Amino acid sequence: MPCRTWRMIVLLVALSLVGAAFSPRPAERRGDVSSDEYSAVITAATGTAASFEAETAEIELRIKNSGKAAWESRGKHPCFVSYHVLDGKKKVIRYENPRSPLPHDVKPGDTAAVKVTVKAPFEAGNYHLEFDLLLEGLSWFKGFGSEPLVLAFKVSRREWPEDRYKLSVDAGPYTKIESSIPEFNSLLKLIRITLKHNEVSFLGRTGRVNGFSAGAGYPQIWVRDANTIIPASRYFYPASYIHSWLDELLSHQGPDGSLPDWFDSRGVTDKNTVETDQEASAVQAGLQVYDLLGPEWPMKDIRGVRADARLVRALAFVLEDRFDPGHGLIRGAHTADWGDVEMEDADQSAIYAGETTRWTADIYDQSMFYQAARDLAHWFEVAAPGNKAALWSDRAARVRRNADTWLWQENKGFYRVHVHAGPWRHDLDEDDMFAMGGNAQAMISGLAGGPGEGKRRRIIEQAMSRQKEFGVSTISGSLLPPYPKGFFRHPALDEPYKYQNGGQWDWFGGRLVLAMFESGFSREAREKLIEIARKDIANGGLFEWDTKDGAGRGSDFYSGSAGSLARALIEGYLGIWISGRDLKISPRLGLDNARVHVHLPAADRFVAYDYRVDDKARKLSLEIRCDNEPGPTISILNPWVQLRPERGSDGSPGMEVRVNGDKVPFKVERVGRDEYIRLDALTTRFKKGVVEVRILPKA
Repeated sequence: MPCRTWRMIVLLVALSLVGAAFSPRPAERRGDVSSDEYSAVITAATGTAASFEAETAEIELRIKNSGKAAWESRGKHPCFVSYHVLDGKKKVIRYENPRSPLPHDVKPGDTAAVKVTVKAPFEAGNYHLEFDLLLEGLSWFKGFGSEPLVLAFKVSRREWPEDRYKLSVDAGPYTKIESSIPEFNSLLKLIRITLKHNEVSFLGRTGRVNGFSAGAGYPQIWVRDANTIIPASRYFYPASYIHSWLDELLSHQGPDGSLPDWFDSRGVTDKNTVETDQEASAVQAGLQVYDLLGPEWPMKDIRGVRADARLVRALAFVLEDRFDPGHGLIRGAHTADWGDVEMEDADQSAIYAGETTRWTADIYDQSMFYQAARDLAHWFEVAAPGNKAALWSDRAARVRRNADTWLWQENKGFYRVHVHAGPWRHDLDEDDMFAMGGNAQAMISGLAGGPGEGKRRRIIEQAMSRQKEFGVSTISGSLLPPYPKGFFRHPALDEPYKYQNGGQWDWFGGRLVLAMFESGFSREAREKLIEIARKDIANGGLFEWDTKDGAGRGSDFYSGSAGSLARALIEGYLGIWISGRDLKISPRLGLDNARVHVHLPAADRFVAYDYRVDDKARKLSLEIRCDNEPGPTISILNPWVQLRPERGSDGSPGMEVRVNGDKVPFKVERVGRDEYIRLDALTTRFKKGVVEVRILPKA
């Protein structure tokens, strides 16, 4: 049965067996092993290899055992195939890479066929691949005198549609950025590569279905992932990639309103029933489609039922099937934060609720439901003013109040991971576990209050403190501290810092960084986003999750990471929110410089700006072009908040703002640790303008 968790298990087991990328180097030579004992003759089906930047290629090898010792595929020191990446002069640039297991034990004189998937470097150029065998933990065969196979490896730059356009602030159908922070340019490149790698298109029951798989090894379209992908795909893909997958998903809705986790090109579906976010994810995706395409999509007929009616039925199912009346909250199985594996089972049944399931009400499910209920209320305010909007607003408000009662910990400054929906207890202190994913989603959804409210500040401070306390390489640590060894019986997360049990997840770390930008922690958010980008660049891609020290694990080309990081970069750092109707520009670049051009193919909208800072003169310039009527809403992060006098000599707030050369009124507002210069709406009614901000000298 195709199942995401089962595929994840295979990946995890394979990685644990082969000592995945970035594991310690084995000794170069084992002194008590003779040079003729381990020897191999390696040949390839092709004389050269080729790939695009940061993508993969599959190399077919035939490996003959030319030594005296048999190669064991298991045991204390199993034999594996791996490779080193060399530059054009054959100097090693990436030594450690994933190991490929032998298909069976290989006796002297025998030959084995092995397919090795290689990951290309991040930059185009001419490289070499050095293939060798190794006894895990002991030595590479090269250390015994065996000759490795060296293949030329040509890495090409993929030509993107946006490459046809020179980056400027003029109108154009492309999305590009040019930041003074090189890591951010590279991050957008990784996001673009990830989306391209995961494109899927097939004929479904609703017609042509376009969308994105979740990542390498996950060929299906998954609703929780697809909802997260839209904040990245919206800048590069037409309308069909935004909505057609959701049409198809809704066509598989059950009579009770429930939705599957995933569907594939054959029409097969399945549902992980220990989760409770499928329906909420679909509703959130529906509002994103509405924001881009307008009211026509929610009113679309999908196999005899309007899309908005299907979304209402979906969220009503959650209230009917997953409501815990004892706490007034949404319930789900006992997992690790937002995870998809429950604690009791050690096999495939761990993703399905059953007689042994222990139910909880967690902060992640409350946040997802809260956002979805508010989304429905927003739609009904537009489409059908009256009691429907009020009904869903009230349901969202009740969940928020009950979450404050049962989950918020005033003494700790963050939401507890969950409360148990039964009398059972643990011997460990779950209340001290900082569930990064659920707390991040609580901020993004608004359940934790507005940007300037105290809950957000305390959650963010806890996230930064926990990262430092537990030595996690980025802010993406998912559960700190993790559950102890053996708490979860499933091999996917039976160890601390493994998978969702404390592993790093950019899928949620990106949401946390976005919340930091929105909550007045822009300087800290910038540094955390750079940390994540550097980790992903070092890994050569966006992985499903990462180890405590940042090594990529699980699925490569992970779409959820691409979507969350795109939102943190574009909406958070660059400060652009553009939909089919609205445009807000709020650059949080501080003393950085950037030229940005964003286009929405589905809505045929664009906005571009060129942000330049003269730190010495204490001046900044923001040149803007857009197609919005009546104009953008503009606020700018003040890079010199500590230097600005409270009042200038003329009684002004220590600065002046000009639009197209004319002085204009503005407001200075504080959000958390940030200060913003907000322009009056009457001064921003333009499609083309230059905003200049200057700090006045002290009186």
